[in-house]
Amino acid sequence: MKSTVLILSKTHMNGQSCIGGLTLKGKYVRLLDMNGHNQPEDTDLEPNQAWEIEYEERSNNTPPHVEDILVKSRVSKGRLKDSITVKDFIEKRNIPIWKGSPDILFDGLIQWTQSGSGYMDKNGGIPSHSVGFWISDKPLTKKEYKGTRYQYPSNNGWRSIKFKGFEEEVGIIPAGTLIRVSLARWVSFNDDEEPKCWLQLSGWYDLGRNSNETDDLPF
Repeated sequence: MKSTVLILSKTHMNGQSCIGGLTLKGKYVRLLDMNGHNQPEDTDLEPNQAWEIEYEERSNNTPPHVEDILVKSRVSKGRLKDSITVKDFIEKRNIPIWKGSPDILFDGLIQWTQSGSGYMDKNGGIPSHSVGFWISDKPLTKKEYKGTRYQYPSNNGWRSIKFKGFEEEVGIIPAGTLIRVSLARWVSFNDDEEPKCWLQLSGWYDLGRNSNETDDLPF
């Protein structure tokens, strides 16, 4: 199969890069190599790039991580034009955007620890995909705690989402900013614990647009 993909996220994952994107037809994809591994940490794949990708569907995807594809080859098709926002791009493809508090993310299936970390498990239900877009109704504030987190003030206690992207960190993500969130792979930290997918913040869009590229991405 072959599709043009706009890269929308690049996140740290165990010394490698997890690369997420969206096809021109509005399909979420995660770009793995032909062996089913994430891209190397120094990959040249970056957000806002467009690539024509030849790929195979991964045969053993485990929900909610249904976006994995195996990349056979790729050809650069330029970048998203400065005159087009990522929000424009995804809205044109009728991609849903969650709006409001983080409690509505992933069909409201996210559970929260006392310290504010979000997760989902199989007992609470599994969403149809592991990535999505969110516009918060309140600003998110940076906090250093076992890595960088962004906190949302909630009447039910703080919501604290770990940041895994490569972007330069900012002190505050203003309310109304388009944000990409994702669920990490299933993990359990001991034999007696049910596996969980932890909520993470993959990146944000259009806080600063410094590219001078004008290549024409098919829109």
